[in-house]
Amino acid sequence: MSEEYRTDRAGVGRVGRYAENLREYWFSYLLVTPILVLIVAVLWGPFVRGVWISLHQWTSSGKQAWVGFENYAYLWQWEAFWVGLEATVVYGLSTVIQLVLALAASLLVWNMNRFKGLLSGVFLLPYTMPQVVTGTIWLFLLEPSFGPVFTVLTDLGLLERAIAWPSQGEAALAVVTLVAGWTFWPFMFLIFTATLESIPEEYYEAGRVYGANRWQSFRRITFPQLKSAILVAVSLRVIWNFSKVAQPLQMTGGGPGFETSLLPILMYRIAFNNFQLGRAYAVGVVLLVLVIGFAFLFIREFERQSGDIQL
Repeated sequence: MSEEYRTDRAGVGRVGRYAENLREYWFSYLLVTPILVLIVAVLWGPFVRGVWISLHQWTSSGKQAWVGFENYAYLWQWEAFWVGLEATVVYGLSTVIQLVLALAASLLVWNMNRFKGLLSGVFLLPYTMPQVVTGTIWLFLLEPSFGPVFTVLTDLGLLERAIAWPSQGEAALAVVTLVAGWTFWPFMFLIFTATLESIPEEYYEAGRVYGANRWQSFRRITFPQLKSAILVAVSLRVIWNFSKVAQPLQMTGGGPGFETSLLPILMYRIAFNNFQLGRAYAVGVVLLVLVIGFAFLFIREFERQSGDIQL
């Protein structure tokens, strides 16, 4: 039997199986169809249109002219784009702060016998506030002229004078990154706490029977059970941190210059300050590729770690 004939038979067999599944589960497919149409209309339709706009010189008035990849070539040569890309990556590192705080807090609460609910509620407070509220609080606390943080530090002699961070690029980026770490770590805390509570006590009882101390129990039992939760939480937070606009824009306006113009903020400034929608969408496409790249790495690692976990 020739290879071409076997290939044709295999193709016919697959088509037959698809047709059989369609006849058997037609009502299920019918129920799912409106959801698929909605996803295409709401998500993929605007995405494809955005890619199309990025290939044009497109103004806010709707005037357009085909330019191909000229917008991407412009970004490649534009220094502000690389500054914004670097700021986006640095801001994404706030995930490390969130991970450390969430892991420490969840382990603390998990080992408590009393007041677990009260302390968990206190820890969740930053995440329950709107980002604009938390940004306003930190703007007041870190105000160089009259903010209590710099007032206390200068009174104690730890600083000679307040740091004018809104006008210093690296300092401004550090502030918005630290504030993001403080604001969003409770999300990871929720995931880690739920995971810790789901670990069977029998694992630790068996460890104590074999003489395992606290560190060995954490390394051999607790941490392996947390691996998947850590990967999920970190991947979600990295993706969300890359797309943050409200809080950094409120605190610095993307300045000084473009030092804190994360790519989403750079999109906003190009679209609504310069009225260049084509270039703004080009920035959006680059941001999407960056996010998909990180998500792909985390998904691969998650699959590998899930296969390595031994109970």
